[in-house]
Amino acid sequence: MMSGKRAGEMKKGFILRCELNSEFRSADEYTRQARDWLSGALAVFDKEVQEILEGPALDPRTIQGGVPCGLPGTLWGFCQVTEQGARGLRATTKVISEENLAWFFKAIGKGVFSAAVGISRIGENGSPELRLARITAEREEDLDSWVRLGCEIPEASITDREFQSRLLEFMKNSAGQLNPAFGHIAYNYTVGKTALEEVLGPPWLLPEDTLPESRSFLRGYDWVTVCPQELADRLGGAAELRATGAFHDVAELAEGGVWLLATPNHDEYDEERVTRVWSALSPVIRPGKPKRFSDEVGQPPLPIVYEDAAQGRNTARPD
Repeated sequence: MMSGKRAGEMKKGFILRCELNSEFRSADEYTRQARDWLSGALAVFDKEVQEILEGPALDPRTIQGGVPCGLPGTLWGFCQVTEQGARGLRATTKVISEENLAWFFKAIGKGVFSAAVGISRIGENGSPELRLARITAEREEDLDSWVRLGCEIPEASITDREFQSRLLEFMKNSAGQLNPAFGHIAYNYTVGKTALEEVLGPPWLLPEDTLPESRSFLRGYDWVTVCPQELADRLGGAAELRATGAFHDVAELAEGGVWLLATPNHDEYDEERVTRVWSALSPVIRPGKPKRFSDEVGQPPLPIVYEDAAQGRNTARPD
């Protein structure tokens, strides 16, 4: 029913994206959400941040390029804020240092449009080669009351069980501080689409199209899915979702919504689990029959059931 890739073939070193979507009612609320997310994510990468801070000071000229960022194998990082002014968006980027991180969080408090931190390992040519993290808090330009909180990591990182545990704890705690409209940990697709959004159409939908409807239809489903309260209620709540047997962990979130973890470990999320998750959530998944495309080399797999969720709403749930 889903993409033909077996579980072992689905783990080839792509980028994973943790994402939470939420509305905000004021600039202060957006600032709190952005600060909490960015500081919490940086705590997950505390070892890497400390390695940068305790090593030789990063050359500020490396932001512009043209000079080596450091010795091969060492870490390099940046922090960036984007402000919206009369002439449009303007980004200011600095290398990571104690002083610049203090500037970064102070700038967020002034109501920036978006903020980002990146950490990379330097390759043999002296340039950032392996991105270890890109952490973002971004307002939707055409949807002024929505924020997308993201954290992108190499798939290989999550094979470290200790790191995976820290990441899941951070994601779950972050979701619990919001009343999220959606969230997931999944492969990173085009412009932040979910796997379902990649293959559902025409019309082909972007996150800016699906965000306003994410309390009416689930944007997608994956290894981790954060289901908004409105849709969880339609599914019978956490107790009914737990009773489906499709999830390893089902938890009610303090501010609304339900945390759904399909398997204890990411590498256990195989075709059978994808189908069980889809079956449990099909009553609230955006309807439409996904389109099949030829597998492309270098593109992340699509753990999707190629059936219209509207047709699966009357199917029996998994034992």
